[in-house]
Amino acid sequence: MKATALKKISGNAGALLLIQAANALLPLILAPYLTRTLGKEGYGLFAFGVAFIQVASIFTDYGFGLSAVYQIARAGKHRSRVRRIAGAVYASKAVICLLATGVLLAYPFLQDSYAAHRDYFWLLALSVIGLALQPVWLFQGIERMGLITVYVLISRLSFVALTMLFVRGPGDLERVALFNGATHIASGIVALAFVRRTGYWPIWPGLGYTLGVLRSSTGYFWSRLAVVTYGAGAILFLGTFSTPSQVALYSVAEQFYRGALAVYAPVTQALYPHMARYRDVALFKKLFKLSIALAIVGILIGLIAGQWLIGFIFGHDYEQSYAVFLVFMLALAAAIPSILLGYPFLGAMGNPTAANRSVLFAGLVQLLALGALLALGWTSALAVVSAVLIAEVSALAWRIRCAAPYFKFTNSQRIQNEAG
Repeated sequence: MKATALKKISGNAGALLLIQAANALLPLILAPYLTRTLGKEGYGLFAFGVAFIQVASIFTDYGFGLSAVYQIARAGKHRSRVRRIAGAVYASKAVICLLATGVLLAYPFLQDSYAAHRDYFWLLALSVIGLALQPVWLFQGIERMGLITVYVLISRLSFVALTMLFVRGPGDLERVALFNGATHIASGIVALAFVRRTGYWPIWPGLGYTLGVLRSSTGYFWSRLAVVTYGAGAILFLGTFSTPSQVALYSVAEQFYRGALAVYAPVTQALYPHMARYRDVALFKKLFKLSIALAIVGILIGLIAGQWLIGFIFGHDYEQSYAVFLVFMLALAAAIPSILLGYPFLGAMGNPTAANRSVLFAGLVQLLALGALLALGWTSALAVVSAVLIAEVSALAWRIRCAAPYFKFTNSQRIQNEAG
């Protein structure tokens, strides 16, 4: 069974790796073009917009990327149950997406400094809608990620190609948002066609069932929202209280950090449904040790070659972000083991509360740190990334404390749920 499990996890991890590469690494490839074409201020606005999309998507996802995967994985081959779960998820997403889009459209009217970029913010709503349509959580839950890998790759490659063909200067910022949104929506439509083809088309399960699915995901939502406070939330903080140039410096350094995390995301996402079914502690230990070893090698390379990489990839105007980059490398050393110990382990072992609370705690630490920085008038990119480091270390410490008891058990022993 272990050989078959490893083969299935490897296949789904490979598919998820390609999707993560499309969603995270391809924009990293595009970033050097945009830093030079849009200029520092224009690129800062672009990064600010991407952060807005990420925050809005946290709301529209509402934790279903974790809770629905778990429920669908536990449903197994009961197709009707999976369809009901999918129906509840999409009904919830539709309502939340409407609210999130409304907030996004209103933002330039509420923030005078961005009034001149109203059209840009409005076009960002297309990406929010497109991302809400995509049923990655469904295919992840049934462990058939290969079905949607191709269309996601085509979507992201199309965005990169359109941007490089038609974006020629700072005045083309709106085109970037348009191309991003249009390709996301096209990707979502194709994905829904795949859902119908595979026989998992959502069905309306009733209001009570939908509310139950929504409530079961609330804890995951709050934890994901807490994560965004030291991710996209940091850029929102800089964009609101600092300047687009500081946003640009922060975003350039963050590209390496997010790119590294994107490499690990497929492992955690593919491992989660397997762990939810079998609670294979021995397999987790092996993957955990291998992941940490690879992380150490990557971080050392980053520390040695970071400044040269920044100048070479993004341009010499951004080399001053190296100090921010160094702090991100320290944060990465905490983030990778923390992610692995989170939902792929604690959540799958029946203790999602511990994983959720760790993120909420780290998010609270981050908010307090940002509040202190604002009170002191320290709103530079370096100050904000220091708050991110503190938050990541806080999350790791919490998860180590909660995960330690589980490693005392073997697969033949009953795993008792632990309160977080």
